[in-house]
Amino acid sequence: MKLIRNFRHRSTIVSKGLDLLAMKEVEIARDKHANYGRGYYINFEGQMLGIVATPKGPLFFCNEDTYLLKDNFKIQLLHHGQENTFLFTWKGETKLRIAYSRKLYRKGDEWVDDMVQDFFTWLAMAVKRKKFYSFYTLKEDELQENDVILLKMAQ
Repeated sequence: MKLIRNFRHRSTIVSKGLDLLAMKEVEIARDKHANYGRGYYINFEGQMLGIVATPKGPLFFCNEDTYLLKDNFKIQLLHHGQENTFLFTWKGETKLRIAYSRKLYRKGDEWVDDMVQDFFTWLAMAVKRKKFYSFYTLKEDELQENDVILLKMAQ
């Protein structure tokens, strides 16, 4: 079982993870050793969305659809008052459009989107950083036995 962590789940007793092979959310007791890979996911209205590190680079997924993040994508976060719209474009075609209530916090005199609580805000900001791509690209010495799953997903 290859797991990645839930972006929002902060329980001290039980942790949630996504089994990448089965694309199923599972609960794991904190005291048990779980084999977590580098990545995060959220369960947004029944859809499993996330990012996972692969030997070929960061892989964005929505349920069974996978997208290797290279030069052929665009992520946008549009703000409309109390609502955000997350747009994922792949090869010029909008593949994902999600509208949701904003998670804001006060920073000085203004309200800003919360990158700690909001996966979409975090992802839109993270892909702009150079270190994002190196962090979500597994090196040969980081590969584990079940990372074959990630190679298959990245194709």
